[in-house]
Amino acid sequence: MEKYTTLYDVLIIGAGPSGSNAAISYKNLNPDLKVGLIDKSIFPRDKSCGDAIGPGVISALKRFNNQHILDNEPQVVSTTLYGPENIGIQNYIPEVKNKEDSVVYVIPRIDLDNRILNLAKDLDVDVFEGYSFVSFEKDLDNKLVVEIKNGDNITKLGAKILVGADGANSRVRKQLNVNTNSDWHKAIAIRAYIDSPNYLEIFKERTLMFEINVSAEKGYAWAFPSKGNLLNIGIGVPLNIFKKEKLDINVLLQDFITQLTNRGVVVENIRDEKSYLLPFASSRPKFRNDINVALIGDASSMINPMSGEGIFYGMEAGYLLAKNTYNLIDSPELTKGIADYEKAFSKRFRKHYLSCALARLLLQSPFMTKRLLKVASNDQNTIDFVVELLFDEAYLTFGEVMKIVYKFLLPSKVLMLLSKN
Repeated sequence: MEKYTTLYDVLIIGAGPSGSNAAISYKNLNPDLKVGLIDKSIFPRDKSCGDAIGPGVISALKRFNNQHILDNEPQVVSTTLYGPENIGIQNYIPEVKNKEDSVVYVIPRIDLDNRILNLAKDLDVDVFEGYSFVSFEKDLDNKLVVEIKNGDNITKLGAKILVGADGANSRVRKQLNVNTNSDWHKAIAIRAYIDSPNYLEIFKERTLMFEINVSAEKGYAWAFPSKGNLLNIGIGVPLNIFKKEKLDINVLLQDFITQLTNRGVVVENIRDEKSYLLPFASSRPKFRNDINVALIGDASSMINPMSGEGIFYGMEAGYLLAKNTYNLIDSPELTKGIADYEKAFSKRFRKHYLSCALARLLLQSPFMTKRLLKVASNDQNTIDFVVELLFDEAYLTFGEVMKIVYKFLLPSKVLMLLSKN
């Protein structure tokens, strides 16, 4: 076997927030580690996404004093939820239980990802931009030989641990022979940018607008305000439903734009439409215990099944992986460290993901969506809990389930009276 040109303690494929934060975490925990970060793109580069980052991402940045990359970004302070029959509720983002901040920012990924990558570069992480991952194989001394290429230029690098952070279509995951999610555990979404000179006037403030079961039955849409008049808009549908009903994602986006204009929102300069797949955390890959390879972010199906958000979970996964392996890089216990990372991530998020998957099923019913929004419009605790499912790590307990069932069964007038008392 041909040897590598350089041996890395940690080699990461994919320089998005998950991969870059993994590199940042390793270097902060042990500055002497030799860390390499590889991405097929040259940054800054666009990435299809809703662009919203909440308390979880802010907390992840604060861990190593990197929150300054959010300076001068306007804060979003509320959410607005619409359902069938134009039922809508506007609610301030509640104080989440596990985080210091209860605000949201909307930063185009072309900017956000580049800022996080630059944090890694500042820590002397070796970054290979414009290099695609080709394959890896185990060497005789248990090292990994990783082949990457830039055009016709082939390079072989050595790694003690390889991290796949290369997205929903991860090549690292594919080489591990780990199947991709079934259609039931995926969504298809499309994102576009628009200019809207009156969005803030319509909603009176910077609010994240979600629309459930309107422009797409059993799907959701969003309009998120960024700087100035810039809005990120999009729509997502479970992939199994999308295929079964032979939907057209571009038509769905146009339907949502019509809904926006019907609400008085001025829509100008529609651009950068791009569709993408979201592998939900309701079906995550099993850990391979025979090789020092780990998956994080979309490559490991870490997307919230309710909101479609994945940046926070990927960044936390990068940190948890580093925390459980940084001191085992030269130890025969490294594979156990990777297993410990998987257990730590699962323990922290399993109940949350399950709760979000159940909420997703609930919200696929137009009737249940209407009922939930009616309950939430008269009960602050319910809407706060829904928002915490979107932006924090909330999960359903038996007590929460019983409360929600009780509120669902109560007539709206009775619930309204109780809320006033």
